[in-house]
Amino acid sequence: MKKYRNANGDMCYVFAWKSGGGNSVFAESKQSALRRAKKFGAGTHDRDGYKYDKPFTDREVLVPDEKSIRSVTFEEYKEFDRGLYLMSI
Repeated sequence: MKKYRNANGDMCYVFAWKSGGGNSVFAESKQSALRRAKKFGAGTHDRDGYKYDKPFTDREVLVPDEKSIRSVTFEEYKEFDRGLYLMSI
């Protein structure tokens, strides 16, 4: 099956936060996806890797579970996103 990519050709990676829940990022490789997820969890960058003008310092730092990060197809991404939604309601 074909992995899900954005218009720039970056692959979609999904992961779980150690404190619960999960998220996704688009990146060139698994290592860059992990770096992007760490910055996103720290509140210094958005999920696309762009630095915030003012970092979020008033919240807990989220740490991605490195063992959970994986690239996905579009169908797997939709199922992952649906699971996160169902956990929130």
